[in-house]
Amino acid sequence: MSPVFKSGAFAQQCFSSHPLCLSLKRLEPPERVIIACSSCNLTHRLRVRSFAVHQPMLRPLPPEIEDTPGDLPQVRLEERPATDLLLECSAAHQAALGIWAMDVLQDSVGLRCTDCHRSYDLDVSEFETFQR
Repeated sequence: MSPVFKSGAFAQQCFSSHPLCLSLKRLEPPERVIIACSSCNLTHRLRVRSFAVHQPMLRPLPPEIEDTPGDLPQVRLEERPATDLLLECSAAHQAALGIWAMDVLQDSVGLRCTDCHRSYDLDVSEFETFQR
């Protein structure tokens, strides 16, 4: 069994050196996120305190539609927990989820989905790294 390093330094080094090689490997609800690096064959296990989601911005309506009275379709964003949205996103298009930010000094990791255009902010309480 390979040793487990309980430090964010290895995860930060992976992100700094080859960010495109990091991918979401699996989610273990409610608090575990597993990230794999295809370049150095390290696996980073994150214990997450909290999740936040940022929905894509809706495009504003053109002025001619805004001024028109009548029944316009309303777009309502669902208010569901960020963990549920991330689980759904991961199940539907896991390959589209990528790591776009990592700051181990602030204990934060950012995930972004290129398919649904959501971004997820993870507040991490523990980083662990081990060899696959």
